[in-house]
Amino acid sequence: MAYLRISPGISGLSDAGRILSADVHTPQEAMRQKVLERDQHTCRYCGFQSRKYQEVNYIGKQGQSGNADDYACACTFCHQCFHLERVERMQSGAVIWLPEIGQAALHHICRAIYVARISQGPMADAARDALESLLQRKEEAQRRLGTDSPRILATVLQDFLEAKEYRERAGKLKGFRVLPLDRRIIKEGDLEFNQFPQILAYWRSKDGPFGDVPPRRWVNMFYDLRAELNGKKSPPVSE
Repeated sequence: MAYLRISPGISGLSDAGRILSADVHTPQEAMRQKVLERDQHTCRYCGFQSRKYQEVNYIGKQGQSGNADDYACACTFCHQCFHLERVERMQSGAVIWLPEIGQAALHHICRAIYVARISQGPMADAARDALESLLQRKEEAQRRLGTDSPRILATVLQDFLEAKEYRERAGKLKGFRVLPLDRRIIKEGDLEFNQFPQILAYWRSKDGPFGDVPPRRWVNMFYDLRAELNGKKSPPVSE
């Protein structure tokens, strides 16, 4: 399956710059479940699979909802890239300059960082160092773009670009990435809470995508894979 392209955007406009109704982003639960099951709970943008906490993203071209083909399963990190105006409200991302790593790859890296960071030992230390390096890239985004705020970027995309310019935004934003943060502020009624700890706990649980591959095994897995590619047997590494 070919992955869909991640082009940072806003909820009110389609990828082609067509005005969208807010209704298209809130499909009926039956439709949502149909899309998730069809895509096997696998993000169509980066390939991350999780039985819980996946989203559905509108990919229709007519600006109307109606069938499952108008939607694609998306992980929370990929999904928020298409809804930049929500990111600052959820405190779930920042704009960084990172041309050497693609957006989808960054999402895989960040998931590994957040899972490893709450473990123990050298892997946790390496995760904290990696996150700090990524956060430092906000400074270059500020220098090149004038901001690291997804909200300001969303305002520019919504209020200052014609439809043709919006369609070409990927080229204008080349090298900039949306860095997923370890927060996801959700509002339910009058209550607000950070959903990310729940998401992270599920990812690490026995039923989650990282349940069978805890961080302490990652080094051995790396050496095993490298040895397999090289046709050699690798020495064991102490966990």
